[in-house]
Amino acid sequence: MTYLNERAININGVSVTIRTSNRTTLELDVASTGNIIVRGPDTTTDEEAHELVNRRRRWIYRQLTHLCETAPDNPTKTIKNGETFPFFGRPHTLRITRQEPGASAAIAYTHPDLGPTLDLRHHAATNEDDARRTLINLYANETREWLKNHGRRITQLTTKPDIELKVSWRARTRWITRHKDGSLTLHWALSQLPAIHLRELLHRTLDIHSVADGRELDQHLQSLWLGRLQLDPAPEPEPSTNPQSNTCPKCHAHPGHLHTDRCTLARCALTGRQRRDCNHPGTGCLTLWSGRWPGDEECEEYGFYYRDGADGSEPCNADDEDAAYDLNRLYRECTWDVRLQRMILPG
Repeated sequence: MTYLNERAININGVSVTIRTSNRTTLELDVASTGNIIVRGPDTTTDEEAHELVNRRRRWIYRQLTHLCETAPDNPTKTIKNGETFPFFGRPHTLRITRQEPGASAAIAYTHPDLGPTLDLRHHAATNEDDARRTLINLYANETREWLKNHGRRITQLTTKPDIELKVSWRARTRWITRHKDGSLTLHWALSQLPAIHLRELLHRTLDIHSVADGRELDQHLQSLWLGRLQLDPAPEPEPSTNPQSNTCPKCHAHPGHLHTDRCTLARCALTGRQRRDCNHPGTGCLTLWSGRWPGDEECEEYGFYYRDGADGSEPCNADDEDAAYDLNRLYRECTWDVRLQRMILPG
């Protein structure tokens, strides 16, 4: 609708925007930014707007409170190895990986040794716009796939079971937008939610029975990553000569001390794989933090390095430009020695 006029007035110390057009009724709205907006015919007076705002002030307070509780913090993510990105409530550890012909630029999966992992190809991780676009597309595809598998079961609980469910990759939109034709468009970031809370958000939008704690859903919505990235963080300090200062980046264990029980970087002492996903009861398979990322020392010893070449990844020497530890080769060619607590070459 085209507005013929717009002006701002002050009501009890609060700025209220009046937008007039050829409409015939008065309407009150609280925008996602917190702005209070009165829409009405071009004859709307300040007194009429004042009376409407005062009459519906309790509703306005509820809307403003809801916005404060659900407004996302939009945390900034750093494109570096070890950063975590959640998929359906599970934190996935980012790996900048070799460039392989025909491989997806990004993929979220459960690595047999590393656990929940997000692989981002090197070529997509060197430019902020490329990285953002790649990751947003990945989240949008994950949300779309979830809707394909579960959306129909939810819409069948309504009076219109054929509601179309779509996904938007736009960075700025509502969590769920309801269109005039009845279809719904979901924000790409919603695949970060635990599945039960994504289901609850759809139930809330469609006005059907609750399936999860709404307060927990609102808390999750606050912390969703919405696309803010940084590629050049402050340089990491050189390892200190004081062994007590080089702590685990995940659980802050000091070198020579055990990782905490739920540390996402810790390896299982019995298998060498990510401990968080092992099936051993108790804490008997806890491991020590050595001061270095698991596998780096073995890669140095065995000469396992790679770099991106014209035809994809290629083995290289340690002193070659852009050389990186080849952890994939390490886990492919070596086995875990329980006694030595490290990966070893067969024979």
